[in-house]
Amino acid sequence: MNLLQSDNTYEELIQHMERCGYSPYHIQRVKREIKWLSQNQDVYGISSYEEACRLRSLETESAEMKEQFRAIYNLFRRYVLYGTLVASIREPLFRQDTYSQLTPYFQNILDIYKEDSVRRGLKPGTYHSSISACSGLFLHCQKKGCKTLEDITEDIVLSYFCDESGKPTLSASTKVNITSVFHADIGIYTNAAKTILAYLPALNRRRKNIQYLTEKEISSVKEILISENNSITLRNRAIGMLLFFTGMRSSDIAGLTFSDIDWEKEEIRIFQAKTGNELILPLTVSIGNAIYDYITMERPQSDSKRIFLCERTPCKPISAGTVGNAAGKLYGAASVRQGQQDRKGAHLFRHNLATSFSRHDIPHPVISATLGHVDPDSLDHYLFADISHLRDCAISIECYPVGKEVFLL
Repeated sequence: MNLLQSDNTYEELIQHMERCGYSPYHIQRVKREIKWLSQNQDVYGISSYEEACRLRSLETESAEMKEQFRAIYNLFRRYVLYGTLVASIREPLFRQDTYSQLTPYFQNILDIYKEDSVRRGLKPGTYHSSISACSGLFLHCQKKGCKTLEDITEDIVLSYFCDESGKPTLSASTKVNITSVFHADIGIYTNAAKTILAYLPALNRRRKNIQYLTEKEISSVKEILISENNSITLRNRAIGMLLFFTGMRSSDIAGLTFSDIDWEKEEIRIFQAKTGNELILPLTVSIGNAIYDYITMERPQSDSKRIFLCERTPCKPISAGTVGNAAGKLYGAASVRQGQQDRKGAHLFRHNLATSFSRHDIPHPVISATLGHVDPDSLDHYLFADISHLRDCAISIECYPVGKEVFLL
């Protein structure tokens, strides 16, 4: 089977790329990959873009080259599916190709997982990623002759995650997505799934250093929010209050409507944009006053049901990006996080609220409920920045000899 449908498709693809203004260098890389695919498709019995991409990725140690292969095979897939390279549809790579090649038995497992995810209130993007990752594993096992979960052995699972030398070829995030399927309630398959969980290899997750608000930065930002003599607008002050004291997501603040505010019960009641679940937060005096001041003194005249509007005409409802910009202006007014590498986004306030609760020994279920998490494990990422408790885990180096020059200033 020709993955690009016909011999003419190769020429049509290159001509389409030239018309779309792709660089000669990128077109040359695509031509090289078309040549490789033509020579090796029958040799390796390649039947999907995912399989071809995986084989090519095994040939290099370069992360850049692996990403190039992924981009090129995604380009092939997009052109064959849509007949264009400018399709606005965004979806995980290879998901449909892989799932469609599975037997009804394996498809049924993923269908049950999807139903369970919907019942638990997970967003489509979340469970689609897990289905995509697990489809790849199931297809690999299927090609190894497995017809049921009971047929899957540890060696087969490891051969999917690692090369012949035992070196991992897939990321830890892929394992996390696959684990989500096997951890779920998938009916009669649940017990067999738990056995496969034990076969998954231990993969180290690569994490960037997590930036967090220091105590000095927190004090400076709080002072700006409370003080009436500052340069920030009433709108940005109200947004800052919500970010700092509630940890609400940018999308939820942007989507806040008048009906979401219950002034009598002193509550903010929303359905979260990310999870779709209801979240009830206290409307404190400081937050309520900030929102009221903005509505009565600065908000442009508008029939919009959304509270926060753009400051320039036309005064449309703000986006989540505007909330991020408001956070940046708040940092600027407080004279903090002004370095080139300093993170200035709104999500820092969400991290800060979680770590602040943790420092005061607030139970984790309460923190998760306040942040509106569906999965309690989601809190782990936020607590990685809990520097106070992390310091408690540090081991003293007093018994190890350290040269004086190490601590020279």
